[in-house]
Amino acid sequence: MTDNNQNLSPRAFAVEMSVKIEHILNVIMAQLLDVKHEDTKSFGNSSQALSFNAKANLLLDLNYLDKELRLKLQIFMEIRNKFAHIYIVDTFEKCFEQTNNYNQLKKLFGIDKEGESIEKDMEYMFIALSMDIAMNLNKINDRIHSEMAVRYTQRRFREAIKTKREEYKSKHPENAKAIDDFIKFIKDDLIAEVDQKIKDNIPPHV
Repeated sequence: MTDNNQNLSPRAFAVEMSVKIEHILNVIMAQLLDVKHEDTKSFGNSSQALSFNAKANLLLDLNYLDKELRLKLQIFMEIRNKFAHIYIVDTFEKCFEQTNNYNQLKKLFGIDKEGESIEKDMEYMFIALSMDIAMNLNKINDRIHSEMAVRYTQRRFREAIKTKREEYKSKHPENAKAIDDFIKFIKDDLIAEVDQKIKDNIPPHV
């Protein structure tokens, strides 16, 4: 365990890591919806908040999760749930006896050797799993931030075209028709693209 968590029991450590990772999920989902996660029912701290799995499935549906990361999140929550809900599960060895996914994790992380202590091996595996998930979720968060910046720039560009169009035409009347023709050309081209996507049964925003 890390220095800050080295005195925690396996159960406390697993729950602590799940709280941190779910917080990252909440931040990601709130950013996608442009809301503050602490102010929402779905991503806040109330009993009405979406489950961990529901949030992960939303990211999967939105193509932000690949299948391997979704699998890692599923295994992570299985471990967390065993520690949180089964009294006798107080070690990683007892936990993995219940989940039956330790060998699956070893395969995912390319580990084919055992150490001197199976409990330590399993603890380190859980740490590796937690760090891998956190790192990938942070990458997704950065990706969403970049995409939102692009969308904001595109929206501002459209707004600028709309607001500055008449101003430019009044200052340069000799170019007015060319400006209108160009904008009509772009508009017609976009409409044709959307119509073709609808005809091909493809979502227009894709």
